[in-house]
Amino acid sequence: MKTPSLSEMEFLVLDLETTGLYADQGDEIIEIGALRVQGLEITDEFQCLVKPSKSIPEASSAIHGIRDKDVKNEKSIREVLPSFYSFCGKSTWVAQNARFDLSFLLRDFRICGLPSIQNLVIDTIGISKMLFPYETSHNLDVMMARLGISKTGSRHRSLDDCRYTALVLIEFIKLLKKQNLESLQDIQDSFVKLDTIIKKEKPKVRGLFG
Repeated sequence: MKTPSLSEMEFLVLDLETTGLYADQGDEIIEIGALRVQGLEITDEFQCLVKPSKSIPEASSAIHGIRDKDVKNEKSIREVLPSFYSFCGKSTWVAQNARFDLSFLLRDFRICGLPSIQNLVIDTIGISKMLFPYETSHNLDVMMARLGISKTGSRHRSLDDCRYTALVLIEFIKLLKKQNLESLQDIQDSFVKLDTIIKKEKPKVRGLFG
């Protein structure tokens, strides 16, 4: 069977909003967004808010705009996660700064008794560094500006950020093709090693959602 090219593959672009930066210090998921991309087109979507066990800090709400009143009637992560897990299927995952999202999802999959994911995970930052090795910034806003992608919704809300990341991915695949880079093997430097995500040591302090 012929291995599909990047432009033929199915990807699952995901993004989370959380109560804070650190999964290993008890911060929680409060919104999950995901888009399915196939043939360089967005074909399906998943979005839900999640009620955390504790109040959302004001510093976090200032970033994504989600407050306690917005999630008070939503389901818990234990109720939501199985549906998201099923939506993911066997697609190749893609995320901007994927290690952040994976630190929360891998922890909560384990807590909820769901199987560990076997999906390949690609970080768009890694692809950006391949395509633009002399650039010093690879955050989502910079990528969008570099590629001429306009903002049509919110930033730091899951589904909108998924859409922006998906559009970035699609443009990246087109640029990679021009360089005759058309397979997963060609972008292996952007793969995320899942076994390095969950660490026991406390992470270094950094700016909120930097």
